[in-house]
Amino acid sequence: MALSRKVLTPTRLAVECSDRNLLQICKHVKRFTHLDLYSEILHNNTDALMNSRYNKGLSFTMRERQLLSIHGLMPCSIRPIEEQVEVAKLNFMARHDPLGQYTYLMSLRQLHERVFFRFIREHTELTLPIMYTPTVGSAVTLFSTVYRSGMGMYVTIYDRGHIFDVLKNWRVPNVRGVCVTDGGRILGLGDMGANGMGIVLGKLFLYTALGGVPPNLLLPITLDVGTDNKMLLEDPHYVGARLGRIKGAEYDDFVEEFMQAVAKCFGDDTLIHFEDFATPNAYKFLRKYQHKYSYFNDDIQGTSAIGLAGFLAAERLLKYKLEDQVFLFVGAGSAAIGIANLLVRELRSRGLSKEKACSNIYVVEMYGLLTTKSKGLNEDTCRYAKDIEPIVDLEEVVDKLKPAILLAATGTAGVISEKVLRLMAQHNERPVVFALSNPTSNAECTAEQAFQHTEGRVIFSSGSPFPPVVVNGKRFTTGQANNCLAFPGIALGALSMRARHLPDEIYLKVAHVLANYPSEESLKTGNLYPLISEVNDLSFSVAMSVADFLDKNNLSNVHPMPKDICKFMHNYMYRLSYGPSLPNTWKYPPFKRISRPKKS
Repeated sequence: MALSRKVLTPTRLAVECSDRNLLQICKHVKRFTHLDLYSEILHNNTDALMNSRYNKGLSFTMRERQLLSIHGLMPCSIRPIEEQVEVAKLNFMARHDPLGQYTYLMSLRQLHERVFFRFIREHTELTLPIMYTPTVGSAVTLFSTVYRSGMGMYVTIYDRGHIFDVLKNWRVPNVRGVCVTDGGRILGLGDMGANGMGIVLGKLFLYTALGGVPPNLLLPITLDVGTDNKMLLEDPHYVGARLGRIKGAEYDDFVEEFMQAVAKCFGDDTLIHFEDFATPNAYKFLRKYQHKYSYFNDDIQGTSAIGLAGFLAAERLLKYKLEDQVFLFVGAGSAAIGIANLLVRELRSRGLSKEKACSNIYVVEMYGLLTTKSKGLNEDTCRYAKDIEPIVDLEEVVDKLKPAILLAATGTAGVISEKVLRLMAQHNERPVVFALSNPTSNAECTAEQAFQHTEGRVIFSSGSPFPPVVVNGKRFTTGQANNCLAFPGIALGALSMRARHLPDEIYLKVAHVLANYPSEESLKTGNLYPLISEVNDLSFSVAMSVADFLDKNNLSNVHPMPKDICKFMHNYMYRLSYGPSLPNTWKYPPFKRISRPKKS
């Protein structure tokens, strides 16, 4: 058999040649490369260092290094994972720019998976503002310049008719959860096109770091249907398709093909998390897919659980009933209306009719208070339109309605003015105010403004973190109404139980778990939400409530149902410590050799 130089690598020779030529091949290869083919086949494991999932860095034992043929590729010291996390923290803290810290963490994720997730879990308060809001907004804006390969999948409008073929190219076959965006409305930044990948990466990182979902089960996806953002289209470094955003029937058919392809490729109970779709599309797809797939929209459903949890916690703190209060929502987007809708569901569970539940809920959008005379009403907003004269000015609305609770989700800084805050304090002993927009620069008011203009009497919560505020010598802290308190636990519960679909009642249960989690002492500080430092234990409590609902309502594809769901879920979760890198071995007894009788 002739052997050409193009097939001289031992692995390729082993594949292309028959067993009877193996010895000849080994001798031939040694002549040119001085390699032992058997040694390479048995020992060479480049995944040990090149694959982030398996790389243990300096935690490899000497035996592992020798048997995996990676001995000598690193210093001889052994460094446990706890020490690696401390070194990661030193590197993180050495970068004083938040975006520099973000890019360091992205590099760490590609090199050392477990160190990355353990570092975030053990230092959540330190890393959350970097991996999530507010820094993720900067990361999305600059995503095309910080892009690294292997960061999720891109399905473009040019892939119509072949989306299933694209999804099959993902390197991990057992995907159980997908987080997808079309970049239509990222945070308060607007249309960010293919740069939206930054937000779905951040969501799935927190699935694992805070919820314990194994990262190999997760797939971030961007649907690149173009963008109407002129700055991106004119940016020479933009990584997305350079065309105007596709709309109408063509867009809807593309999303429909995507949903069917995910179910076909990964299973019909794969969790599909929609993230940062423009409001009309978000509601359209929620209505279309919620009861057809294992579907979750964090902007609507996750945010609604967080918002309602704040209302329920305020009810605990102030000892009043929600059904007796006036609510004013500023903004008519997916976040505000989603919270209002879940509030109605909560009030109806207390015995109120649909009309009565909606009667004390008012909505202000860009043209003023929603009334029956307002233009552009749709099925998501018409229930909150009141038969009264229109009022354009927010300050006038607050003065007239005297709401006990004001929640703003507009993406516009300064919407909650000094006068609005003073009016809230004038009409309420303890006014409750939420400024939910992210990033911090888009918050409707700052914590300092909220406390100063209400004489420190406000109960204030924001979507992004604010530092403590001192007013008249008294220190006030802001409650963080952050979706990360909810969605990692929702994901863990849905994925571990293989949910067929996720009805709205689940988010009611999640809201009550969140509202009841803070201790009475913590609640008395004015913080309506669990502390970020508690989010790991909280996520498991949320997951258990989701799993319990799915079990009792026969919505789980786990058969047979485990007797101990708590233990089952613990076993499902990602391990933040290293296991052995070598397969288990065991002894066999010696076998007697039986000689064949000689032929006579």
